[in-house]
Amino acid sequence: MIKNLLIKSLYISTYTILILHFSLSYANAQIFDSEQNPPGVKWSQINTTNFQVIYPAELETEAQRMANTLEAIISSVSKTLNKKPRKISIILQNQGVVANGFVQLAPRRAEFFTTPPQEFDYQDWLNSLAVHELRHVVQFEKLSGTLKAPLFEELALTIFGITLPPWFFEGDAVGIETALSNAGRGRLPSWELTFRTNTLSGRSYSYSKNYFGSVKDRTPGYYQLGYFMTSKLRRDYGSYIIDSIMTRISRKPFRPYSLSNSIKKITGLNSRTLHDSTLAELSSLWQEQTKKLAPLNYMTINKRKNQTPADYLLPASISPTEIIVLKQSKAHTPAFVKIDAEGNEHTILKIGFQTESHFNYSLGKLVWDEFRYDTRFQKRSYNVINLYDMETRQYKQLTHKSRLFSPALSPDGKNIAAVKISLDNTCTIVELDAESARVIRTFPNPANYILQTPNYNKQGNRLICVAISKEGAALLEIDIIKGTIQIILPFQQQQLSRPAYAGEQIVFRAHYNGLDNIYSLSPGSSITELTSAAYGAENPYYDQLSKKLLFNNYQVNGYDVSFIPYREGAGTPLTEVQDTFIDYAAPLVEQEAGFNVFDSIPALKYPSMPYQEFKNLFYFHSLSPIAENNDLNDDLNIGLKLKSNNQLNTLDFYAGYQFNYGLKRSEYLAGFTYKRFYPILDVRYINRAQLSYTKQTSGGVTNLIPVNWRENFTELELSIPFLFNRLNKTYSLGLRSSSSYTSRYDVQNRPSRFINNLKFPLKYQVYLNRNSQRSARDLAPRWGENITLSYNHLPFEKELHGYLFSLRSSFFMPGIFNNHSFQASYNYQESSGAYDLNIDIPKISGYNNLAPLSNLRNTLLLDYRLPLFYPDAEIGPLAYIKRIKGAFFADFENLRKGNTFKPRTYGLELSADMNLLRFYLPNFDLAAKLIFVNEKSKQNPILEIGFTYNY
Repeated sequence: MIKNLLIKSLYISTYTILILHFSLSYANAQIFDSEQNPPGVKWSQINTTNFQVIYPAELETEAQRMANTLEAIISSVSKTLNKKPRKISIILQNQGVVANGFVQLAPRRAEFFTTPPQEFDYQDWLNSLAVHELRHVVQFEKLSGTLKAPLFEELALTIFGITLPPWFFEGDAVGIETALSNAGRGRLPSWELTFRTNTLSGRSYSYSKNYFGSVKDRTPGYYQLGYFMTSKLRRDYGSYIIDSIMTRISRKPFRPYSLSNSIKKITGLNSRTLHDSTLAELSSLWQEQTKKLAPLNYMTINKRKNQTPADYLLPASISPTEIIVLKQSKAHTPAFVKIDAEGNEHTILKIGFQTESHFNYSLGKLVWDEFRYDTRFQKRSYNVINLYDMETRQYKQLTHKSRLFSPALSPDGKNIAAVKISLDNTCTIVELDAESARVIRTFPNPANYILQTPNYNKQGNRLICVAISKEGAALLEIDIIKGTIQIILPFQQQQLSRPAYAGEQIVFRAHYNGLDNIYSLSPGSSITELTSAAYGAENPYYDQLSKKLLFNNYQVNGYDVSFIPYREGAGTPLTEVQDTFIDYAAPLVEQEAGFNVFDSIPALKYPSMPYQEFKNLFYFHSLSPIAENNDLNDDLNIGLKLKSNNQLNTLDFYAGYQFNYGLKRSEYLAGFTYKRFYPILDVRYINRAQLSYTKQTSGGVTNLIPVNWRENFTELELSIPFLFNRLNKTYSLGLRSSSSYTSRYDVQNRPSRFINNLKFPLKYQVYLNRNSQRSARDLAPRWGENITLSYNHLPFEKELHGYLFSLRSSFFMPGIFNNHSFQASYNYQESSGAYDLNIDIPKISGYNNLAPLSNLRNTLLLDYRLPLFYPDAEIGPLAYIKRIKGAFFADFENLRKGNTFKPRTYGLELSADMNLLRFYLPNFDLAAKLIFVNEKSKQNPILEIGFTYNY
């Protein structure tokens, strides 16, 4: 018993460490995946002293630029951590439309997703990725760089994941991206918007709430929190404080709360007191800033009915008394909403996921862009244009498999202007026919600026947009008739966004006074400040009929819609505007020698060569622990396996050894998954020990005789997945088929009809799912249908016969109140012969504590789930509880004609969403389930405790 407890303790510890290292990916809020590119991509590579740049062939120009950039900046990025990293692979990904980047171990690599966003800071997107992600490369090397491939990368990743919370490593990287460039998120008022607003509004939340977030309130996010906390460390304790902290952690990485302990050892502050000290300093600075600004109050058009955080984005007038907005909230998924003069809201259409919140209105029509999955290769994605006619209520997806962003309708509604980003990362403005989606014209962009959010003037003969280069942001105007391009506001260190015409003037967002506000640009290039918001204003829209300027005005519960009368010449000239921005990173800039690392990038021409996936199938990186429950008993299998995952995620391979504690036997295993082509091929092999029992009768006494043997088990599975989405619905369907061959030997106590070889049993499965998008507070999809059909049989066996057919389904429907959910799950199976005792469907609650009535044939599981409270409560450093949930359920078993329709078990459940031990991920769910049995009046209820996790 003691030995089993020790073994299970080892299992739990090992499993927890693995969970935590896997959590690192999502903690970065980055795409840390194992997905593939389509097989048609032709890969090339450039090798420099410190980097292997792997890239699609059409990105040759960008790859050469990045090779030069990475080599030029690596010493500056690594200086204050006093660690130069080993050579690493950088993969440039051009097939997707989501701007992102990450660094990982196991396998060690970085990925830059090259498609630039439609709203970011005012510098080149790949330059920003380079400085930020290289800091992560150095962080990995600093903390666990001695643990290398082919055996220890997974261990190194585990150490990084359990010792450094994401606020620390992401905050440090944001600080470096700001200190080493002329831009960076630390210089953006929009970056600190929620943090500053909460603080000045009296919502100074705890360290745990600001770090882990909330389903009830707006919180800043760990990127922002970490930026200010790590910057304060450097402001107060010098440029090498992060180096000192990480050096101490690396010596004893498994010390509990290692980061907080190390910060306290060096500074006297732990993580919580550092947070409180940072917040107190920022509060004082922001209050002083507010006194200098003298902000104004603006009338709000939308009327909030509760305190649920929500954004009423991108207001546009659709009549003298009505506006339309894109509404997003923690309680509802994104939708176009019409607001009338009394503030009443009417939902027009729910939409799907967008890479950036965006829509445009003209003459009763709405146009917007949406993200689309590739049906199989998830490294590839698309951005498509959609159109909705409010009069006819007709929706149409205009483009398919496109890479078009931020569409704008012409005043007559006949044309659409959008940003097109090609696979070679060139950026252009294209104009499409609004009916056919045919490209009418393409406007050249010879300097290849990053272009953002085009907008038409009243006559429809000019376009205004934002242009980004390494010099900053500018406003660029296109004469549609002449086809000429003119920069009308020169490049500058400002985050300019969403310019729009207001007569002959242009209104846009900038932060000249230290906060985001609305400004106007006259034809003579003079700039005037139009708003003086307390926290931030953006998304200007000029209503030609009422001569009002609508805009979003940020408040503590999100963006409201406000307005001001608009008159040309009104406002404060830019010459009279004082910049009050709190440059919190200024000391970091001085520590880093105060220069922009992108000012002197060489232009060397590196030799390039093909990168052939077949020659790079294997990358052995880790010796990974095995600790899993045995299929035959309650004991464990403990062992090790050597893992390989190649850089393009096309082949996963493992080989290992484990000891079966239940049977006291050694076992050997291997397998691979090949994912380059549309079908996914999965092959698994294990040489294992097995145990069964046979009945033997002697002298009228029947005994169970153990039968031991070893077997070689080989299984092959072929799967074909499909994934696609439309508006707020996601669909997935797929096919799986598998077979196996089992060869048995060394049989002890062989029964008379024992089968030595089990030949090719076949399994088939088909699944179909359709689910609506969920808000942060939804416990399940509002609507969902999920069906899986499976069939197993033995067509090649002469001595064994039988089959197993199963149907599993679940259906989601909205409950009585918002965010409540009703679920019905009907499941059915039919079996015979060798499969007669198999159970392949979900069982009723409490099944394992009940005597079986007969062979299980069907179940009907009904439950109603609802959120109860959002406590945002912490139990010291042990747990942070975000949400308490309740549920009622009734479970039916073996329903058939003539049966009384009554549940076999029913009851209630109470559960809590929480973070444990100050780890950001995984999210844990602790549940207690009280199950009543509908059979015996005096039967005691069953209490089950559940503990699950998710990412």
